[in-house]
Amino acid sequence: METYIELLQRPEWKIKSMKIKQRDGKKCRNCGSKKNLQVHHRQYHWSRRLNGHIFPWAYKNQYLITLCDRCHYYGHKKYTVLPISSKF
Repeated sequence: METYIELLQRPEWKIKSMKIKQRDGKKCRNCGSKKNLQVHHRQYHWSRRLNGHIFPWAYKNQYLITLCDRCHYYGHKKYTVLPISSKF
């Protein structure tokens, strides 16, 4: 089983993340910065079939957004995100 952080190092996530950044013009959708970009999950989904959260790269593109590290941090600080299980 892998941790969420380990899953974000997998090629599947790197490809998905790159596509989302390209879709968003390689800039933060909140402030327009082009530095320290990350892809943010707007929400996390639970799979009954898997009995767990779906893999980070399995989300539809509409649930992903490009943010700079600062906006990503403040977004998580402002809106409580329920914790996801640490192992997948």
